[in-house]
Amino acid sequence: VSSLYLYDSVLMLANAFYRKLEDRKWHSMASLNCMRKSTKPWNGGWSMLDTIQKGRISGLTGLMDFRSNGANSHVQFEILGTSYSETFGKDVKRLATWDSDRGLNGSLRENRAEHGMQGITLKVVTLLEEPFVMVAENILGQPKRYKGFSIDVLDTLAKILGFKYEIYQVADGKYGSPQANGSWNGLIGELIGKRADVAISAITITPDRENVVDFSKRYLDYSVGILMTKTEERLNIFSLLAPFDLAVWACIAAAIPVVGVMVFLLRRIQSVRSQNPPGPHQPASVTTSFQSAIWIVYGAFVQQGGESLMSSVALRIAMGSWWLFTLIVCSSYTANLAAYLTVTRMDNAVRTFQDLSKQTELRYGTVRDSAVFE
Repeated sequence: VSSLYLYDSVLMLANAFYRKLEDRKWHSMASLNCMRKSTKPWNGGWSMLDTIQKGRISGLTGLMDFRSNGANSHVQFEILGTSYSETFGKDVKRLATWDSDRGLNGSLRENRAEHGMQGITLKVVTLLEEPFVMVAENILGQPKRYKGFSIDVLDTLAKILGFKYEIYQVADGKYGSPQANGSWNGLIGELIGKRADVAISAITITPDRENVVDFSKRYLDYSVGILMTKTEERLNIFSLLAPFDLAVWACIAAAIPVVGVMVFLLRRIQSVRSQNPPGPHQPASVTTSFQSAIWIVYGAFVQQGGESLMSSVALRIAMGSWWLFTLIVCSSYTANLAAYLTVTRMDNAVRTFQDLSKQTELRYGTVRDSAVFE
């Protein structure tokens, strides 16, 4: 509507300019100087405004002219609304009109069917879905009876509006989806084919279905969930060894005694060169024994340190290189262990439909021709 009135406004302005171009008196008026400040209005502007107010055009919105106060006297709007036809289809009708003189002409009150359903028998099609529609215990010789939340709503409506109904199950057991030839199956197909007047079940409101049938106001909002069998957690006592390959662990295990022997030899050489070497009958001190050298190397590997004095340059170079190696190995192990545990938890982790579509190990399914299936 705004675009239509904008077009007609420009058309009105163009018509006024066309008329003023033929007015020689308007040409002879002094032009407006935008660079010079003046409080005196331009006489040509008042003349143009008067021409617009006296003009009349027939545009996209109809006839357009203006009153003395500048209001358009021919503004009129149509108010459209949906109503229900006899074929239970959606029908768009003009409910009322509005204009600037008379205001609202018509009624916006919704046309209800309270007084037009007394004694009517409706054909109701349904689809079993607990707890909305279920089969009740049938009495011998009596027609099949139904129960459930939706059936209770239907019974209450029948009591209030005064109609009766005959209910039956849809033959194909489907909610309804469009087919290749343009037709519909399931509950929607029964309504379109006029074999049923009302369909009642736990049917999802979708845009495609709303284009062909009318829905009542929804009474349940839900989100689709994915049900899966609980995975069995298998505990592996050797999972801490998984970040490194077996060959890496073997090399690390071999490096500890090799470096220990090298430290032991360097310390023995240091003790021999010292001024007070141990006598031939004195036992070697703890700091120079082979066991202590192995323990120092292992303690450095697990980042626990050790009590040792490394006075020689050779020992400091050897232990410094071992400490750097230990730092790199421990950092790599920590990073690989965190990544391994994270990937282990993410295995077979399906939380969305996209996760289902990206994997092929889990088989999955849903109700054919349903909203979730589409």
